[in-house]
Amino acid sequence: MNCIKAVLKSQGRSQSWLADQMGLNYNTVNGWCNNRNQPYLSDLVKVAGLLEVAPADLITDGTKKGKGLSETQTLYNFA
Repeated sequence: MNCIKAVLKSQGRSQSWLADQMGLNYNTVNGWCNNRNQPYLSDLVKVAGLLEVAPADLITDGTKKGKGLSETQTLYNFA
């Protein structure tokens, strides 16, 4: 999972801007921003450079901390 969309928003930049800077189709970047697809590591490093952040700042572990199930709950509790 990545948080490219959130970083773009925090910097006031658009997905179109990123697509233009990367020389990619808007749909490719939109797929990354909506986590339908993930960028190659080489592309992630380029995105980080353009956004002036560390590549690790664009990666999330995919958990929804503070939302949904608590650490002690499981799906089996709802059966």
